[in-house]
Amino acid sequence: MSDDIKNPTPESTHEPAWRGCSTLPVDLVLEGGAMRGQFTAGVLDFLMDQKVFCERVIGVSAGALCGYNYVAGELGRACYLNVKYCDDWRYLSMKSFVRTGNACGRDFSFNVIPNKLEPFNYAGFDTSPMRLVAVSSNLDTGEADYHEFTDSLADLPYLIASSSMPLVSQIVEVDGKRLLDGGTCDSVPVLYSLLTGPRKRIVVLTQAADYVKGPNKLMALLRQRYADAPLYVERLHNRHYDYNRLYRALPRMHDEGWLFLVRPPEPVTVASMERDPAKLMALYEQGYAEAGRVWPALERYLTE
Repeated sequence: MSDDIKNPTPESTHEPAWRGCSTLPVDLVLEGGAMRGQFTAGVLDFLMDQKVFCERVIGVSAGALCGYNYVAGELGRACYLNVKYCDDWRYLSMKSFVRTGNACGRDFSFNVIPNKLEPFNYAGFDTSPMRLVAVSSNLDTGEADYHEFTDSLADLPYLIASSSMPLVSQIVEVDGKRLLDGGTCDSVPVLYSLLTGPRKRIVVLTQAADYVKGPNKLMALLRQRYADAPLYVERLHNRHYDYNRLYRALPRMHDEGWLFLVRPPEPVTVASMERDPAKLMALYEQGYAEAGRVWPALERYLTE
């Protein structure tokens, strides 16, 4: 970890959105999806505007990134960064992959932006009454890794790991583990929430109800790239089965009161590495609007 990350600029402190608010005994479960996380950013900003702060946030990939800002009380930050830097090759692009080995530029996204260009409220995160669990995939066990943050900087490798997409990211080695994007092993960590969390949970998805994931067209390349991690390759091979089964189950769980589901009302056309700020802003606005649409029902769910 660089000295810049160890010693963030003093400007990176301001009043967090959670200040003066109480938390709810609720889990907030956030799916990933790269730039589709703009929908999640809109939902979370609506929740912050309504003073809804959940005790625990469980995020996968882009969901973990959005959750990191939510726990810190950084209203509007996730959307702002995606819109402002989407066309900067250092942020998220294949050019970044070619030049640095990571499509999501690690130094730019996790050092230059939060410590120099757009100071992050580390103190707001570390003193937050909320907790963040970042979900990654363990290459050696083929299982999800659930890491609860205790320090916004010391635990940063787990946030980087959670958002490190296969093939276009370097493996993150931390605490004797080899980790990559959590979506492979637990795209929507509802079971983890049910087993370890409170009675209620809000689940934010980044695909519409009619979405069906197909087999990974790059499996031959994935098998070659991760030949030393056969259990992880198995999870990659079976991911679409697990994902589609869960997507079928979530609406039933919503209807039965196990969770409250918020998802895009129509198919999402934003690309994983979208570079059009207008499309990203529109998806953010859709997330904010959809959260507003379901708010009366969500408020009843949270208070009953």
